[in-house]
Amino acid sequence: MQAPAIRWARVGDVALAAWFITISVMRLAHLATADPFSDSTLYLRGTAAWLRGEDPWSVHMTTLYYAAAPPSLLPMAPFALLPESVGLAVLFVLSLAASFWTLRRLGLPWWWITWPPLVDNLWNGNPQLFLVPLLLGSAAWFAPIVKAYAVVPLIIQLRLRAIIIAAVVGLVTLPFLPWGTFLARLSNTTTLLSEQSQGGMSAWFFPVLVPFAAIALVAMGRERASWWAIPALWPSTQWYYSLMAMPALTPLTAAILAAPVQGGPAVAAIVAAIELSWRARRTRSAPPSTERDGRSD
Repeated sequence: MQAPAIRWARVGDVALAAWFITISVMRLAHLATADPFSDSTLYLRGTAAWLRGEDPWSVHMTTLYYAAAPPSLLPMAPFALLPESVGLAVLFVLSLAASFWTLRRLGLPWWWITWPPLVDNLWNGNPQLFLVPLLLGSAAWFAPIVKAYAVVPLIIQLRLRAIIIAAVVGLVTLPFLPWGTFLARLSNTTTLLSEQSQGGMSAWFFPVLVPFAAIALVAMGRERASWWAIPALWPSTQWYYSLMAMPALTPLTAAILAAPVQGGPAVAAIVAAIELSWRARRTRSAPPSTERDGRSD
């Protein structure tokens, strides 16, 4: 009786892989005329400007502006000291290694490397890609240094040790980072982020989704909600923010997130909560096991 189930599971894997590859190829074809590693280039140039004593938030590439919080300058500093082409190459190799490490840690097959938000992130080179590996590993405290919003999963998961270490790092580096410049530019930076993300992909693009997404996060429990919170509810999110949900994905929610649809992450979070509820109800209604205990009648 298990053979048909196994066959259907394989069919599902093939269909999901085909969906991933189709969307990724379309995305790469669209990006073919754009420069690769645009985000990592922006981060390196912003950090280089800071190291020279200049304003990193004045750095831009056409319509893309550096907009990260001051602590994000710290992990980029060693790479910004290298020639730009070398720094970009090193960051790409590290990103690729981090991607495969994450797939292995989560028990996902290798073809998940074609998951479109992951492909998009690899092309753009945004440091976002390092957050899930850091949060899953022993250096979770470093994730909020790379991207400030990575503190949200730590808070929801009540990982106090990581939060305290990150806070201490923030306090120690406070005198050396350009917080004054950042705060003076905060209003403009927020506007630029909204424009660059075209309103974002979270529930805030369609505010009617906000309460439903919030209810879904509460319903799915703290652990899963910690991974879904940023894609579903953080403002001005971009496609690759969906990577934050990787530890809590199902094939269906991964398929939803594979399409770059505004509001899609909120819908996926709602679907994830419904799936969990359905599984729990199915488990409760399952008949008790009738397996024999090995003794003859």
